[in-house]
Amino acid sequence: MNEKIISQLFEEFHIPKHVKRHCETVADFAFMLGKKIVERGTKLDVELVRRSALLHDLVRIVDFKKFEPENFPDHYENDDLIFWLELRKKYAGRHHADVCSEILVEKKWNEEARIIKQHGFLQIQKGFDSLEAKLLYYADKRVKHDKVTELQDRLDDGKVRNGLEVANKKISIELDKKVHLLEDEILSLAGITLP
Repeated sequence: MNEKIISQLFEEFHIPKHVKRHCETVADFAFMLGKKIVERGTKLDVELVRRSALLHDLVRIVDFKKFEPENFPDHYENDDLIFWLELRKKYAGRHHADVCSEILVEKKWNEEARIIKQHGFLQIQKGFDSLEAKLLYYADKRVKHDKVTELQDRLDDGKVRNGLEVANKKISIELDKKVHLLEDEILSLAGITLP
């Protein structure tokens, strides 16, 4: 899979421009961290991480808690809206990570599908099957819209925008702690500190 195919997928799935910018920022951030991790001697497929990050929210539209395209920051066409409504209907009640993974498996992009399937917030409870999956998960949790931000700010914002995936506040705090521990692991492997 290359950048041209990824661009074609963006068009095929009518990815909203603000979601595309988010994916690109996550990809750039994950790629930067991945290169630093590799430079320090840890094996990691940074190109796989980059491709997975670019595609991780390909169908994010399916589970927006508030679907209000009129409030999107960018112009969209009527055919975009029709496509989004059909996609939301087809995959109602499904998490976008699972849907995207399923779509990519159908296209035989199994490695990207496996990594993307693991980027939902609650994955931190289950753990990850690779460093690539950890890196995508972490990078996504650091990018608020299209800006890299402090981890807790992004976690708090995600809970407000997406609704708490965890109703129990005590469990939510424990999950946040696990995400912070993952941050410590990733930054230690990269040999850097971030605000």
